[in-house]
Amino acid sequence: MTGKLTPEMTDRLSAYLDGALSESEAAEIEALIAKDAAMADELGALSGADAAIGSAFAAMLEAQVPPKLIRVIEEAPGIAAPANVSRRPHWGMGTAAAAIALLMIGAGAGSVLTRLLSAPVEVAAAPGWLDQVADYHRVYAREKRHLAEVPATEAAHLETWLADTTGVSFAIPDLSRLGLTFQGGRLLVAAGKPVGQLMYTDSGGEVVALCFIAGGDAAADDGPTAFTVRDFGDIDMVVWKDRAASYVVVGPATGIDLDAIARDAAVSI
Repeated sequence: MTGKLTPEMTDRLSAYLDGALSESEAAEIEALIAKDAAMADELGALSGADAAIGSAFAAMLEAQVPPKLIRVIEEAPGIAAPANVSRRPHWGMGTAAAAIALLMIGAGAGSVLTRLLSAPVEVAAAPGWLDQVADYHRVYAREKRHLAEVPATEAAHLETWLADTTGVSFAIPDLSRLGLTFQGGRLLVAAGKPVGQLMYTDSGGEVVALCFIAGGDAAADDGPTAFTVRDFGDIDMVVWKDRAASYVVVGPATGIDLDAIARDAAVSI
């Protein structure tokens, strides 16, 4: 395999982003990215396109279908509207969704329309890794006794276990100067890959997690990439990368300076 940007190589980069390659194939791609700036740029472009398409499609799928369109779908030969489609009028629906559905019916593409109508299930089953981390945090942040799978008293074992499992070498950051107490950690799975999660609490019992996954930014030679804030409603995140891995600090949307925590963690993890 060479670093030439052929259609086949673009397909393999897409498969890498999807977590669909074996460990050896992924390692080969990562080695090529580290040596080839054009390939690294292509990977970044593909990643950005995936994120943009995912956001646009998710927004479209969340819109309610107008009753008139539901009736057209129901009356089409061999097509039944999904049971979970709301009959409540909602005229804010994106015109793209309506246009796609009407185009499919007009073309008589029943099987294609059926797959389109089932798409929300597939999208919900395979969100991006940050969406999955947000879902995990909503669950585990409510825990007290079972907040961590491996407690802070076994920190050495936790570091070895998570490093071996995720492929990310790290040290548990001491965030006590920011008012956080390390409670332990656990292993998650997101985007089909193992994710390490380190759990901290503040004096009020609020939970902040530091998560990491293999696969970083080959251009991050001189330290972490830019720290990016992501809003997940009740949860905020600060995301960054180094050459080897991607990281995120996740916590409640108010009352905690997640950016300061992320910047402190980035220099010690």
